[in-house]
Amino acid sequence: MKNIKITSGKVDLIFLIAAYIVTLIACFSTYYINTDSNIEIGSISDRKYVASVTTENTRETEKLRQAAMDAVGDVYVTDNAVMPQVLEALEAYFDDVSDMREEYSYKEEEADLTELDSYKTVSENADIKLTQTELKTLSELSETEYSDFKSNIATLVTETLEGGVSDADAALLNIKESLYLSSVDNSLVGVGYDIVMGALKNNVFVDEEAAAAAKAKAAEEISPVLILKNQKIVDENEVITEEAYYALEACGFIRAENYKMNLIPFGGKCLLITVTFLGILLYFINFNRKRILHGNEGLLLFTLYIILILISIAVSSFNYVFIPILGFLAITTLLLSTGISLIFIPVVTTITMLITEGDFSYFLYFIVSGHIMVLMVCVTKKRGKALFNGFTASVISGIVMLGISFVNGSDIGLMTLVSALAAALVSFVYVLVAVGSLYVWEALFGIASDLRLSELVNPDQPLIKRLLLEAPGTYQHSLVVANLAETAAYDIGANPTLARVGAYYHDIGKLTNPQYFTENIKGDSPHDHLDAYTSVRIIKQHVEDGLALGKKFKLPSPILDIIYEHHGTGIIKFFYYKAKNNKKSTREVKEEDFRYPCRKPSSKESAVIMISDTTEAAVRSIMANKKEDEVVDLNLVVKGIIEEKIKDGQLIDSGLTIKDIDMVQNTLADILKGMYHNRIAYPKEDEKDNKQTEAEKKTPEGGTAKEIKDKNRKEAAKR
Repeated sequence: MKNIKITSGKVDLIFLIAAYIVTLIACFSTYYINTDSNIEIGSISDRKYVASVTTENTRETEKLRQAAMDAVGDVYVTDNAVMPQVLEALEAYFDDVSDMREEYSYKEEEADLTELDSYKTVSENADIKLTQTELKTLSELSETEYSDFKSNIATLVTETLEGGVSDADAALLNIKESLYLSSVDNSLVGVGYDIVMGALKNNVFVDEEAAAAAKAKAAEEISPVLILKNQKIVDENEVITEEAYYALEACGFIRAENYKMNLIPFGGKCLLITVTFLGILLYFINFNRKRILHGNEGLLLFTLYIILILISIAVSSFNYVFIPILGFLAITTLLLSTGISLIFIPVVTTITMLITEGDFSYFLYFIVSGHIMVLMVCVTKKRGKALFNGFTASVISGIVMLGISFVNGSDIGLMTLVSALAAALVSFVYVLVAVGSLYVWEALFGIASDLRLSELVNPDQPLIKRLLLEAPGTYQHSLVVANLAETAAYDIGANPTLARVGAYYHDIGKLTNPQYFTENIKGDSPHDHLDAYTSVRIIKQHVEDGLALGKKFKLPSPILDIIYEHHGTGIIKFFYYKAKNNKKSTREVKEEDFRYPCRKPSSKESAVIMISDTTEAAVRSIMANKKEDEVVDLNLVVKGIIEEKIKDGQLIDSGLTIKDIDMVQNTLADILKGMYHNRIAYPKEDEKDNKQTEAEKKTPEGGTAKEIKDKNRKEAAKR
């Protein structure tokens, strides 16, 4: 499978922006996918609707509260000041009637009655009006009859007001009926009714404030009507009743016409998503400078994220354990790093929760299980171990689900156990998919997982065995370079495992002709019998031979890149100068003929291996040929090699900063000092008593060897 190759780390920001846009689109689309404006009362449901979260059915709640308020009715209050006013008005009226009766007793003829008012108003507190006939009837009563009549009217009014009058008309009818049943003459019933009608007032009134308070209290006592999570609202092919319709509306399956109900929740999700992505950006800027995404790692992370979002949308109608967050974390841990996975646990949990309408149990499950999954998988060095650790993490996920169920008030029942078992099984399936798909991701994106890299350093690997047996010098050289490169890569925040494995395999091309390379030569060098051009062609060929062997044994793309880049386009100086110093040759010596036709390092790991490779070879040569008492400053040696690489432009595409280069220089120098430190020369046993060194012994020519050597040097200087 041909892998995708992206070398610029600057595209990571583009991936982050693209992921942000995709997330907003996913959030927007799921909001409208989960809503349907075509649902109508009386229509047939095209699918089963289940509440994704516990929601209040506000319409049903309001109906119950309104019924409770209506049941309270009005609250009445009695005005105690009304009764004295009414009785006082009656008393005043009867006083006037008494005066009229006295005046009437002096009249001898009926015609004189015309002098009386047709209607008589008693006082300001009452509006009692009687006709002329009624006044005459009262005037003709005897004192006893008049007194009884007056007493009966006062008693009826008093009793009526004491019982409370909120409707004067109804009270008057009761008084009229009482007058008929009393001892009052029937001719006086109408007179009494008219008197009471003018004097009687309501003394019981509705208390608006008390009524409102009572209604509010009754409404508060009504508990909200809830639609529980996973509760079926309407099944497929069922008629959508009015109750079901408003339940669907409450759960958000029907788009509201009010823009606030549509936009405000979505706007809140957008704000949370924006803040989450800003957090990711700040993490990579401020806290992850030593472990940035290399090469195709940004594209891989973006691809995995998009797949996670798409699957989450597809399974959002099922239980949240099917959301593939644990699988995403397992893959990122195996292919990228533990740090990346840990920072993405709250990120992907929050984002998928907003998209799928998850609740607090959703968040709690993936936060706890996600950390367990990452921490179990990150210690994996073999694929079999990855499955075992993944299985352990899955069991713990089931336990976490069981704990969440208990927190939510569930009993130890069959459904609770099934839920926990489902969580464990689903998470283990995602682990299987993650481990099983590693080869696909590695091949497609050219990324080597730590699992694969750990397998490649196994001594049983065929190429490692061949190096040990066929090119032992190259094998030892590779081991030293691996130690140097791994330590330096760790210090600058590159991938130390990749650097070590790359160093193991960077010179496998020498297996084709191991005898032509210095570290494998014993005795005379075959290059002594070859011209510089033939020798350099053989030396160059080891890169192409290494690529061919690497592809044959299916080495990961990052290792192949290191093989191809570890010499860059550098010049092979030994043979270049050999050609230039060849006085017998008339051929023009061109520098490009002695340069490697390869690619300059495109990653920090590749650059570190180039520097370590050159440094190790140079220092080994220097230390092998130095005089016994000569002191070599390894700091200057390493610094000179690095400066030469920089001057030659070999590190321009590697991504190494000035700070990185300085750290690599110090690290390599420190390690090499430990390898080549001065050792005490122990004298042999038979030399302990010999007071003269070899240089001090007398020679046949006379004088010591040192004296003769100095004499010859002086003579040569004179010549």
